[in-house]
Amino acid sequence: MYRIVIYPSDIVILTGKSESYARKEIQNLKKELDKKPCQKVTIKEYCEYYGFDLKEVTEVLSKFEIKHAS
Repeated sequence: MYRIVIYPSDIVILTGKSESYARKEIQNLKKELDKKPCQKVTIKEYCEYYGFDLKEVTEVLSKFEIKHAS
């Protein structure tokens, strides 16, 4: 897997929280980062803001996608 943008479904995987919680988290992060409504939040920005290790997060997300792609 190689993509840049983080989606609510990714946050659900990482945190175990609900999809609505994840959407709100992205909205709050966009506000904190002073992003325009049309701009996306990257996985890197998410990790830096919340103090997650980028490599660990991308590994978890890639394992999940491979597991569910079959």
